[in-house]
Amino acid sequence: MSRRVISFGLSESEIERAIREVNQYKAEFVRKLDALRRRVAEELANEARSGFAGADVDDILGGETRAAEVDVSCEHGDTVSVVIAAGDDAVWVEFGAGVYHNGSAGSSPHPKGSELGLTIGGYGKGYGRRKTWGYYSDGELVLTHGTPAAMPMYNAVKTVCDSIDSIAREVFG
Repeated sequence: MSRRVISFGLSESEIERAIREVNQYKAEFVRKLDALRRRVAEELANEARSGFAGADVDDILGGETRAAEVDVSCEHGDTVSVVIAAGDDAVWVEFGAGVYHNGSAGSSPHPKGSELGLTIGGYGKGYGRRKTWGYYSDGELVLTHGTPAAMPMYNAVKTVCDSIDSIAREVFG
């Protein structure tokens, strides 16, 4: 939106016209803010989808890995947009699991991990404090080194923040 000057005289009709122009400008501004919010949320969702799509879960002994199963969606309300990463693997891919890939127990490779209480080896029975641990899947013991922290949501936010000015220029013209 370009800068706009509203000129008017001191007559009642001129003042009423200026008020109408201000209200029109305000309505257009609010519409573009809404478009910006939606656009930023969609960009975040696309970046996060890309990050989760390339992530592996479970560095299984024997050289196997399992692709992360995470669905990223974007929901828009009247004044709020929310980007959601849903799936059992989302938290593991974001914050990592196990010391083998992520540093010492009690730390976190994720910049927000410690703040949120999501530290390596801090979940459940603390098996992530070990370099290798196991769990049962379909009656079979699976030994794993855990999951490296890929941080797709965190990285999506950083990427979109770095381009927010260009997104705003596109939306506001």
